[in-house]
Amino acid sequence: MIKALYTSITGMNATQNALSVTSNNIANAQTVGYKKQKAMFDDLLYNNSIGAKGDGKYAGTNPKSIGNGVKMSGTVTDYSDGTITLTGGKTQAAMEGNGFFVVGDSKGGNMEFTRKGTFGISSDYYITNTEGQYVFAYPANEATGEVDLSGIPGPLQIPMGTAIGGIRTSKGTIKGNIPTGEKQITQDLPVYDNAGNTWTMRVEFKQTSEHNYTYKVQMRNDSKKETEFKDVPGAGGNMTFDAVGNPNPKEQGANIPFDGGSIKLDLSHLTNHPTDKTLSVTDVDGRAAATVKDCLIADGGYVMVKYSDGSMKSAGQLAVAMFPNEGGLMKTGNGNYTATNTTGILALGTSGQNGAGKVRGGAQEGANVDLSVEFVDLMLYQRGFQGNAKVIKVSDEVLNEVVNLIR
Repeated sequence: MIKALYTSITGMNATQNALSVTSNNIANAQTVGYKKQKAMFDDLLYNNSIGAKGDGKYAGTNPKSIGNGVKMSGTVTDYSDGTITLTGGKTQAAMEGNGFFVVGDSKGGNMEFTRKGTFGISSDYYITNTEGQYVFAYPANEATGEVDLSGIPGPLQIPMGTAIGGIRTSKGTIKGNIPTGEKQITQDLPVYDNAGNTWTMRVEFKQTSEHNYTYKVQMRNDSKKETEFKDVPGAGGNMTFDAVGNPNPKEQGANIPFDGGSIKLDLSHLTNHPTDKTLSVTDVDGRAAATVKDCLIADGGYVMVKYSDGSMKSAGQLAVAMFPNEGGLMKTGNGNYTATNTTGILALGTSGQNGAGKVRGGAQEGANVDLSVEFVDLMLYQRGFQGNAKVIKVSDEVLNEVVNLIR
């Protein structure tokens, strides 16, 4: 009976620990990126008697084994995806498939790994998580926005407020129809100088005879809030159309002197038909000066910076960690994991690399907890605990009967 008491105690301890695992799953059913765990059990050491081999006269006997109870041998973490919800949060991200985001300290050390993509921007414009750890990423070339994957990822600082210089306009096209009989018509093009100032270039067409026009070019500095256009010396020419209204010769245009260079003005897409005016502007290059005003995490884990002129460019790409044995990761709280001796060699890359899943920008991954399964497990463990408690009660009653035999 004493043995039965202690065996039942092991059962109560094991089911109590399993109840803790299940209750933790239920408690974290709304936790971003949480991965549910399952309690695992093993039977304890047995008391064995050796069996006997038959001697020809009598049959042999089988060995006898009496167990000493049960223990919770450990937990298994289920790394299957939780439900991914598009939140629209600019600095939120979710892993779809295998892989973990990488966080750590300001020096790029003390790496931990997480599926919790609730990120933000610190006071000094680094991407951080809710615990203040730095989110690791591969940096991009400041000029081109091309991500450099050759180095080791680390903290990524957003160049908030950083200015980019303007790029001078070098080309522009006017296309559409100049109605026959229209004596004078103008078309404006937005252009930029080397300093990033915004100008308006006006092209004015005047009819000299049927299908024949002259044109001149004027400029206005909008950045200086000028209100009047000024003629560009030496800029202009003749525009000739054939009898059906197509450019003749086909290649029409001019190089317009501007800010130490020239703008190639293409007029070869104009027509001269007896229909309405349909002039429009295309293929104008160049860019105004701008500053970084905002950032967001896009699909693929790209960290995009947004400039004051509305343009966007990559500042980096979030690092993604992969392990041969995810089961070897150890939970440390706050949605983080650390590597152990059993996880295998860490592989760092980006979204879609090394078998990693895809990073979804503006999204969050919910917990993969199924409450219906957890409540069933809760009832089973509760019944197991009650059953072991019942065995203790029965064993106690039997012991009382034994004690009463000597009264």
